[in-house]
Amino acid sequence: MVKKVDELDSEVPAELATKSHGGHSIRTGRGVVDRSKIGVIPIALEVSGQKQPNQYNGHTYKNPPQKYRLDGHKMIYHMDRIVAWKNGERIAPIHIDMGITKFCNVGCTYCLGVTQGMTKGTMIEPEALLRFVKDAGRAGVRSIGFIGDGEPTLNPGLYDAVNIAADVGVDTGMATNGLLLDMDHAHDMLKNMSYIRFNLSSAEAENFRKVHQSHPKNFAPLIEKMKALVRIKKENNYPCTIGIQMVLIPENFSQIVKMAELGAEIGVDYVQLKQCSDTEYKEIAVDYEKYIDIEEELKFAESFSTDDYHVIAKWNKIKITQETDVYKNGFRKYDICYGTPFLGQISGNGKVYPCGPFFGKDRFLMGDIHEMSYYDIVQSDRYWQVQQDIIDNIDVHHDCTIGCRQDYLNKFLWDLENPPEHVNFV
Repeated sequence: MVKKVDELDSEVPAELATKSHGGHSIRTGRGVVDRSKIGVIPIALEVSGQKQPNQYNGHTYKNPPQKYRLDGHKMIYHMDRIVAWKNGERIAPIHIDMGITKFCNVGCTYCLGVTQGMTKGTMIEPEALLRFVKDAGRAGVRSIGFIGDGEPTLNPGLYDAVNIAADVGVDTGMATNGLLLDMDHAHDMLKNMSYIRFNLSSAEAENFRKVHQSHPKNFAPLIEKMKALVRIKKENNYPCTIGIQMVLIPENFSQIVKMAELGAEIGVDYVQLKQCSDTEYKEIAVDYEKYIDIEEELKFAESFSTDDYHVIAKWNKIKITQETDVYKNGFRKYDICYGTPFLGQISGNGKVYPCGPFFGKDRFLMGDIHEMSYYDIVQSDRYWQVQQDIIDNIDVHHDCTIGCRQDYLNKFLWDLENPPEHVNFV
């Protein structure tokens, strides 16, 4: 039976309660706190042992650390680039996600790259890749992630590209299945890269076969390679972060807690538990409602975190369909994608696009780094005509995927471009 308001227990401690408040009364007629007694009269703990407010004797709770901030954005640290964009300048991206191949040595069942067109043997030519890295530094790009659409270690230019990027002041990171990672380059990678992230969504060999479609015999050597990389990093105090990314699909839900345990055993810096992204045509058939069933497992996996090891569920994306009916139906909290000038993407064949879902669509092709300097591409009319086409004609509520790569940026930039009245009243 639901209690009426006047039957509810008051939270005002008896020692502090007063009925004297200048002839006025609050809605329920209850007593209020005599503020002059706070800190003077000691208050006993409730029977439950819960701490009373206004005791000022230390923290009851601390938010978990956000060392890597994998579930958000970092735009506020690049205000100079934002101001330049607001002033109408032709800016280079702060960051570029790029493939350097369009094929892979495994067949992950959730691979978004497959929907973008994989072609065995197709890659950015090593000379073009190295030239691009130098151009990116000259243009003012601050970081490059070799994270798609194919496996980066299949491109022989990868390791030289990492070293050149360090020389020209561009941070690099890489996502790899790790099976072909050349350990002869381990020291250079760990010295010059910001992160190496292993795409590993299975904690056991048989599930590895099912999810990654790679022979179970490949699993144990991969784990040993990861352990060796961690050991080299620690022995030489290299700054590179080593992590694992687990993409959540029903076929590997049983692996969630095991992955948290495995990450701790290997000694990586973090394990990221993330949603499976789908296309605008739902080709991978992700049922986001299924994530509701694994929330307890995800929370338990996060409990393995320590000061030096972080298990991070990307809750904002995992729970995106639960947030509101607006998001559940694919609609956004913004109407325009402003994020593409700040976060660019390049396909593994060298073609430059504003966003991964536009790979292979000629309407959004901005240039090809085999044919033109990336520095010149960014300054070209074609590059900015495509950016304007996105602003004018892309319906982010219908044409784009839920929780896209630029989603966090777009929330921030939409607020920036659509200020409310009275902004000085912060």
